[in-house]
Amino acid sequence: MSARLVRPSPYLTFVAGPYVHRVDITTTDIGATIGTRLTYAGVHGLGNRAVPLIAYRPGTRYHDSAEECAVRHLTAALGRVQMSPRVDSTDVSDLALSLADVVQEDGCRLWDPNATEEDSW
Repeated sequence: MSARLVRPSPYLTFVAGPYVHRVDITTTDIGATIGTRLTYAGVHGLGNRAVPLIAYRPGTRYHDSAEECAVRHLTAALGRVQMSPRVDSTDVSDLALSLADVVQEDGCRLWDPNATEEDSW
């Protein structure tokens, strides 16, 4: 399974079973680096199933580069999990855990977007 980046409003899509699923990307300038948040938005991004997957610092100063890193990380995480055709909460949890492993193996640091700047370092 692979992820595809859609711009100008950045989000990722992947196919599981007959459905196209959407993961929203939010990048935030947090000083010396960019913070990236990935949120599962459900099938075609519809509905109220938005579930935070991960927030991390990919180690770049550029939003475009952070989005490209998100594509690599999501593709690697999707390769590690077994998604059912009808993605449920267990699949989303497995994907979030797999993403945490992938980003840390890539040398990225997890990030708490709700922490103050002094707490996040």
